Amino acid sequence: MLLIAVLAVSTARSEDGGATPARQKCLKNARTARNECMRDATERCNRSFDGDLQSCFGAGNNCVRGCIGDHERCLAGPQGEQEGCRIACGSDQKVALRGCKVQVDVRGCQDSAKKTAVECKQRCTAKSAPVKQKCGESFNDCLNKCAA
Repeated sequence: MLLIAVLAVSTARSEDGGATPARQKCLKNARTARNECMRDATERCNRSFDGDLQSCFGAGNNCVRGCIGDHERCLAGPQGEQEGCRIACGSDQKVALRGCKVQVDVRGCQDSAKKTAVECKQRCTAKSAPVKQKCGESFNDCLNKCAA
């Protein structure tokens, strides 16, 4: 993911090395569209999975509803922590970027601040991954018990 972010930063530069406003806006729009697409796909897959579960167990099955509720409660903590961590990374990036305005190498400072923010956000994701994995495993175990 870091490679993508670094490549994206470098491709938003003009021939003389400066980022052009048009490319920056285009890149921002492309990222926003991709994020929306990923969110939509996740929601679509979740709805499909819920429908499939109903086909397997019948609508409103108490065992399955319990598994889903437990899974959502299990994920709430790590997802909240991950989001808070990512927000803190973004805040740190804003502070760093403001500090770049007084640096001799403004562009180098900005690139460094952006890279640091990406790495910070990746650490947030990595930190929450094991707990989320355990939630997924517990959810699968619960559904298997419902099927038994």
